[in-house]
Amino acid sequence: MPWMEIEINPQSDWNEEGLEDWTLALGAFLTEKGTELKPEIRRLPGFNIVHMGEEGAGALTLHNAERLVLIDGIELKGASDFDFARFVIRFAGQMGAVGVCASINSSAERHFWEQIGGILRPDPVSLEGKIIRDKVSIQQLIKFFLLVTYEEEPVLCLEPITVNCHAPGIISLAQRRLEKMYGGNPLGFASWRAVHCPWTITQDQWQDLLAYSRLQAFDLLEELVLNSL
Repeated sequence: MPWMEIEINPQSDWNEEGLEDWTLALGAFLTEKGTELKPEIRRLPGFNIVHMGEEGAGALTLHNAERLVLIDGIELKGASDFDFARFVIRFAGQMGAVGVCASINSSAERHFWEQIGGILRPDPVSLEGKIIRDKVSIQQLIKFFLLVTYEEEPVLCLEPITVNCHAPGIISLAQRRLEKMYGGNPLGFASWRAVHCPWTITQDQWQDLLAYSRLQAFDLLEELVLNSL
């Protein structure tokens, strides 16, 4: 399904702490528009999801690492829906987001987003062939969130977490030092597909990307942790 993106000049750094206050404001906005929806927050690694409070009513997904707000499953049909979209864009700027993304369900929706500066993004295509190690790299997103790139394109986002056991492969000195700093528990990474990834990737490709980026990721993470002390 095609989707549009509005690029935003954020008014501040990413402000996850303000989400609850904004969710209350969203509820008041929806009540004023004559709905009985009561938004609720669900927190997941790397994401905050604001459900509209009713099955099938859609949700807003906040990608913390990429500073993006996604409008999921919410069709824009009339003036009140378009007001809602403008409200979300204002909120995103206040939260420190760099963009708002929305799937397109109709020509009217596409026209609305184009009128306010939306850019049409192509659907991802399959990534053909095996992952080549030398084409995998790592960089910082925000705080301790990391980005795995392939052929210099964004592919996976990583968030460091404690795990029950180490992933297969070499355990670097950087990883061991970090684990010692954090109580000796094994460390790993939660991972999810980057919003701007141009490909759909298989499970095998996903695992190869994680394996080939792991040593770089722990080296960079150690540097970020030490710089934050």
